[in-house]
Amino acid sequence: MEWSKSETVEKSVSGSPTESGARIRRQAVESVTSFGGQFMGPVEQMSSAAKALVGRSTTLTEALKAASMRVGRKPVEASDAAAIKVVESLATGTQPEAAGGISAVAEDAASRNMKVGVGDEVGGITLSDIIADVDNKLERDRSVTSEDAEAVVAAELRHHPGSSTTPGGIAESVVAACKLNRNPYF
Repeated sequence: MEWSKSETVEKSVSGSPTESGARIRRQAVESVTSFGGQFMGPVEQMSSAAKALVGRSTTLTEALKAASMRVGRKPVEASDAAAIKVVESLATGTQPEAAGGISAVAEDAASRNMKVGVGDEVGGITLSDIIADVDNKLERDRSVTSEDAEAVVAAELRHHPGSSTTPGGIAESVVAACKLNRNPYF
């Protein structure tokens, strides 16, 4: 294949933290000619996602949304409802309301799924069904702390039959949010 002198190829290589700590994307621009490529040197650019996260903390509702993106098709179980109840309580600073709150909806969904015998990854009311409306259901929110992460993990473990958290689930997402808040560049 022949390349003209004016054509260039951009290669993206994941970068490392810079002096300021922000994760960057390195781009090497290579001019490809019929005689071979010539490296022109790296051009550092901070990704838009990194720019958006610099200087701000990850919140409890963002952790719920992350769990929804990772395991959203999973049917709601009692362990998920317990974790959501703790998140709602921590985010609002009050005990969840009996009806209408996101934890009440999650508990109802877990009950229904258990009654109809919905297994893992098969039908039923899913986490994404519950968490989709989290912004409207939770009036307040706050940054995730290590105490929050411990409380959510404990709640999920108490209600999970295998005494383990769901991989990519609510507890793991809250722990990841806590880690991001402690060190946004890990």
